[in-house]
Amino acid sequence: MIKENKDFFLYILGIIALIFITVLLFDSLVPNSDSEENCGLFGIRCWIEEIQNKEKIYSEVPEIEIDTSKDYKAEVETSIGTFEIDLYEKNAPVTVNNFVFLVNEDYYDNVKFHRVVKDLLVQAGDRNTLDSDPDNDGEGGPGYEFGDEINWDSLDFSNAKRQQLENLGFDNDADVVSKNLTYRSVAMANSGPDSNGSQFFIITASSSEDQTVNGLEGRHTVFGEITSGWDVIEEINDLDVDDPTSNSPKPIEDVSIINIEIKVS
Repeated sequence: MIKENKDFFLYILGIIALIFITVLLFDSLVPNSDSEENCGLFGIRCWIEEIQNKEKIYSEVPEIEIDTSKDYKAEVETSIGTFEIDLYEKNAPVTVNNFVFLVNEDYYDNVKFHRVVKDLLVQAGDRNTLDSDPDNDGEGGPGYEFGDEINWDSLDFSNAKRQQLENLGFDNDADVVSKNLTYRSVAMANSGPDSNGSQFFIITASSSEDQTVNGLEGRHTVFGEITSGWDVIEEINDLDVDDPTSNSPKPIEDVSIINIEIKVS
């Protein structure tokens, strides 16, 4: 009797598994209407994508594990080529530690460059770009936020600039020595003071007198610089976008981060 019940139970499980696989294949192969937003006929694709995105949500800022006496670099492989970031572990240790942590968690794998402001910046780091809803691109993060690492004194900000930043809620961090935000800089994207997460941008404006870049300085922690593969960044910068007049133009062609490797010496 026990053996018969066990066989019957395994038989039912086999039927359920077969049904699930059949529905999954059907959902992947059968075209869906535009209103279903590429989720498949039964919405399984979006359900799986949502689960994948939620797997990379963390409850707190990672503890410091990098060794600031060593030199950290990040080799970023994208769908169109590879570039390298020299990370500023001494100038922005918390930020670099966060970036290294997320890289080691494979957080950035397959994430797209979702914002391209031509001759100003290109931006990536949002796992929302893995799903089929372009409207939430730029809104994602790792589940926590951490503080800015920006020293106004080392950047020689004027009193007027300091007052402007104070009015916006930013603070001076005297514990670090900051690098200027300039051509080829890699900096954290945020939504205001101390709201850093996973997203970052690369400055493509070549002029040090660019007023938009000057306006961004002091609001975004600079944690690295592109040291090789600039042609890849230029190619991303030149992508056609959906609306060049918007604040967050989305590239029409997908360029994804395939993998990032941290090198320590």
